Formats: sequence, structure tokens, C-alpha cells
Amino acid sequence: MKKMLNFEFKKLIKAKYFYIIALISFAFVIISGLTSKAINDALVANGETVQPFSAYLFSKGALSGTYTLLVGIFVALFATEDYSNGTIKNIYAKGYSRTLVYFAKYVVSLLAVFVISLLTVLVAYAYSNSVWGNALAITDNVAMIIFGQLLGICAYHAIFFAISSIFGKVGSAIALNIIGPMAVSLVLGLGDAFIKSENVKLTSYWLDSLFSNFTSAVSDTKLLPVGIALFIVYTVAAIVVGLLINRKKEI
Repeated sequence: MKKMLNFEFKKLIKAKYFYIIALISFAFVIISGLTSKAINDALVANGETVQPFSAYLFSKGALSGTYTLLVGIFVALFATEDYSNGTIKNIYAKGYSRTLVYFAKYVVSLLAVFVISLLTVLVAYAYSNSVWGNALAITDNVAMIIFGQLLGICAYHAIFFAISSIFGKVGSAIALNIIGPMAVSLVLGLGDAFIKSENVKLTSYWLDSLFSNFTSAVSDTKLLPVGIALFIVYTVAAIVVGLLINRKKEI
């Protein structure tokens, strides 16, 4: 396992797309901050009331929106790299099992996603703190918000990694990682429209809605524990499904 982890880490360090995706994530945060400031300044100039900002609130939402798409693209590139260049056959020929290879790639790519996530939040905080400060009172359970966001990223990563490993082709993996979560949200939305229940919303229990509750300015505290529990369920389910199918598929 140690040799495979070292092998995957060396590939990660040499991968240009890792740094490019990280820089794109930082750029999106800065652009979002500049846009928010410009809109707020324009509203204030017109004498309108604006929603107060703070470094905490801006940093809380740093991993929302397009960030999960960037995670899906990165995971697709990393997980399919050995399939695309044909080296996966050589790796298996050296006696490494499919399970070991799967988890080595999984662990390294997850750590890479954590690094990008942490740096993105730090960039968001540095920018927003310099612009708005952090004077607003924090009503969230910050520990729960951070823990939930970490588990949410784990769930997204596990699903993206399973999809990428199963299909093995970078184009298909990127397309499905981008379209997949949105397609599930759409199907569940149709289900909600069919059920027409005010108490039960299928979309509320899907990954996108659960994660947005941890990144939005105002979180529904009742759904935070539910989100944490379902993040764990989605992560474990994706790992098991991805591993089982990866064991049986032809190279």
C-alpha cells in the first residue's frame, strides 16, 4: 500500500491540472467577492438596504456553486489517468490488487481535494476579511458547519471517484460527474412535483440540497444532523458500489 500511495502522490505533484484547478477555484472566489462588493456598493449608492456581509459568511459559502464541479473534473482526471495512458495494466501486472489500487487512488485524490478546499476557504477568508471584516455575530455551530462541509466534500468525492473508476474514460467521467448530480436533482424535483407534499421533499435529502445547507448564509439547523448522517451514507455507498464494479470490469 505504501508503494502505491507514494506512486500516486508523485503523479499528483507532477499533475499540472491539480494546480490549474486550484488556481481556478481561487479565481472564482475572488471574482465572486468582487462581484458581490460591486453589487452591494451600487445598491448602497442608490440608497437601498443591503444584506450585511462578513468574512465568516463569505468563507462559509466558498465551497458552494461551481466548486463541486471543479472537484468532479479533478477527480475524473486523476482517477482515469492510468486508464487513459494504458499504465493500469502494468500496475496490475506487478501484483497490485484492484482493491489496493482503488483505495490508493481514492485516498490521494481525497487528500488533494481537501487541500484545494482548505486553500479556497483561506483565500475567501483573506479577501472577505480585508473587504468586510468579521464584525457580524456568528450564530452557527461553527464546528458542525466545518464538519458537515468536510463530510459533504467526502460524499461528492466518493461519488465522483466511483463514476470515474467505473467508466475509466476521462471524457465520460467528466461529463457524468458534471451532469450526474444535476440529473438526480431534476428527477427528485419531478418526484416532488408528483407527490405534492409540503412536509416531504425528496430534493431536501439529496447531496446538492444537503451541502447547500452547510454553505448558505442561513442554515436550517434541523437538517444539519440529517445532512451529516446522509453524507456518511452516500460516501460509504459510493465506495462499496465503485469498488465492487471496479473489481469485475474488464480493462
